[in-house]
Parts: sequence; structure tokens; C-alpha cells
Amino acid sequence: MNGREFRLPGSPYEELVNIIVAYGTRDEASRPGDIRKLDSVHQSSVSRNNAFLAAIGVLKGEREKLVTRQGRALALALMRRDEAEIRRNWRALVSASDFLQNVVSAVKLREGMSYETVQAYVAHSAGQPRNKPVMTGSGAIIEILKVANLLKEEAGEMIPTFDEDFEKNGGEEASEIEAETNDTSPKISEVSDTTLSAVVENANSTTEGVGIQIHLHVRCAADDLEELTPKLKTLLRELSEE
Repeated sequence: MNGREFRLPGSPYEELVNIIVAYGTRDEASRPGDIRKLDSVHQSSVSRNNAFLAAIGVLKGEREKLVTRQGRALALALMRRDEAEIRRNWRALVSASDFLQNVVSAVKLREGMSYETVQAYVAHSAGQPRNKPVMTGSGAIIEILKVANLLKEEAGEMIPTFDEDFEKNGGEEASEIEAETNDTSPKISEVSDTTLSAVVENANSTTEGVGIQIHLHVRCAADDLEELTPKLKTLLRELSEE
């Protein structure tokens, strides 16, 4: 298994939806025990999914899980079966999750993968064994990306949609962004376009036909996020073109 472990869903997508709706549409549903009283979802099923839902920003908190603003928006959309809002809210969560974005990127790099191969990739990336519960969770991840219209199934393969709006926004659909501040780190105003271009050139020089993952971490104050956005969009656009 990988050194880094990501907690996958412990249920199929349909059950995950029920849990999200239970958390997000009732103010008193802050703990698994409360969820069991309110819905037909078993407490153990809720507990198996809490770590995943917290990891992607649907829940927050340690012992007592509370729904986030983004999680509540998704829950309401799921309850109303509003497909456009469901898609938009899932995309916001995907854009804020490195793990989910990496799954989409892997399928793009290979220009399509079989469903089983994507399942195996998700399990491997999460550092989990390929047993039945893990593969069920991997399937839920695939379904999330399908509902978000980032992947689709065609001729027996999962292929990327290459949604231009999503790629151009580069994560702008995420409704909540948390930025760490550090006095010793450079502000975003000190990170030039030349620096970002250098990152792209370095990435290209090391690929040699092998897919790689690039993570750019910038520490900035919240007030600097507006200036950060266009520079990150430029970087993502250059990477997509390559």
C-alpha cells in the first residue's frame, strides 16, 4: 500500500447520498446516532463514511460531525433532485480535493480506462487493499465523478468529458477556500508569471512520456486570493495544452 492513505467511502453512491441528505437537511443531525433516528441509514454505514465526507469538505469536526456550508448546499440539491445543482456542488467539492482531481487527471492522461481499471487505480491511490468494501468505495468515487460530468462511460470505458468550463475555472466553482497565512512565506504578489512558467517548463522536461502529478502550494493571505486566481488559471491552462 502507499504511504499516504485516503479514506474512501464505505458505501455505494446511493447510500452515500442518503447520508449526505440526512446530515445536510436537519440541523440536529450532528452525530451518527442522530442520523440513525432520522433516516433508514444504519449507524455503522454512517460511521464508515464520515472520514471520507470530512476529507472532501462535506463534514467538519472531530468527535461530533457537523455539515459544512458546501455540504448543506449539496444535501439540499440531492434532496430536491436538482441535477444542475447536484452537478455544480459535486464539482465544487472535486475542485477542492487533490485526490478526486488526481483520479480525473489519471483518466485524462490515459485517454480512457476500463471501469475496473479506474476502480483499481482509486484503491491503489488511496493506499487501500483491493477487497470488496474498498472496491465498493472506489465505485462510489467513480459515480461522483460521473454525476459531476467529469467522467462518462462510453463503449465500456470511462473517459474524461474534457469539460472546458470546468478546466478554465480551475477550481473557481469551489465555494469555500481556506488559505493559511505565514509571515515568513512570500505573498502571492511576489510570485510572478515567470515563476509559474518555470514550473510548467520543469514539468515538461521530466515527463518523457510518463504521467506525473504536479502540486503547487502557495501560502498567501485571504486578501491575495483574487490576484492568485488568474495566475493559477494560466498554469492549469498551459498544463492542459501540453
